[in-house]
Amino acid sequence: MRLAVISDTHGNAVAFEAVIRDLRRQSPDAVVFLGDLVMRGPQPAECLELLDSLNPLAVIKGNHDHYFAKYPDAAQWIPKTEKERMNLRQLLYNKQLLSEEQQRYLGCLPVKHLFREGDFQAELYHAAPDSLGKITWPWSLEEELDSLHTDSSTKMVLYGHIHHAYTRNAFGRQIVNCGSVGLPFDGDARASYAIVDIAQGQTAVQIRRIEYDIERVIRIAKERSMPDTDLFERAVRTARFAYSFKQPV
Repeated sequence: MRLAVISDTHGNAVAFEAVIRDLRRQSPDAVVFLGDLVMRGPQPAECLELLDSLNPLAVIKGNHDHYFAKYPDAAQWIPKTEKERMNLRQLLYNKQLLSEEQQRYLGCLPVKHLFREGDFQAELYHAAPDSLGKITWPWSLEEELDSLHTDSSTKMVLYGHIHHAYTRNAFGRQIVNCGSVGLPFDGDARASYAIVDIAQGQTAVQIRRIEYDIERVIRIAKERSMPDTDLFERAVRTARFAYSFKQPV
């Protein structure tokens, strides 16, 4: 069994297209998506279409997808911080480009998936079993990594959210973060996803890094007058988090 694991496209369909070209060469038996399909990048509708073309086995909700459940009417959102104001700008931009049906789809996605292949079991989350926004870094303590599962039968946890690709073992259980397709924050600007091979109770994990046309997606963002294009450009060029805001004293 070969499983392709993708996450955090964040509206960057240029990167997603490049990943799909590589993914098809890997011939996976199934594809799973771990959330944050849209927001931050200029191409939300294209990302939905590309994901649909993969006929994914499972798609789970990310914290940015959840905005469509939390604020079906964006006028309900009264932002209190500069970062919230930025996210509201992004939500409004995405709502202009997505149909009501697409918005409902994003808002209604499940928050977890249990994958089984024979006696192999993996738990899939965006961030953690009890949170869409919890941060668990690659360098977290083993006890923190161990908190990412809920079932003692689980042999692997697959998650996204942090935009840092890695694989580690925690008390005999493999923890895999596939990284981000559209907005890596680990210093490597190439798109990231994972391939998991499962055979006779054994597993092998590849973190794959794929070059894509960064200039093209920046150009699309500018042509579409996407809000906060400057932050997006900085993020995709540097592969570092660019969305921090100092709070007023």
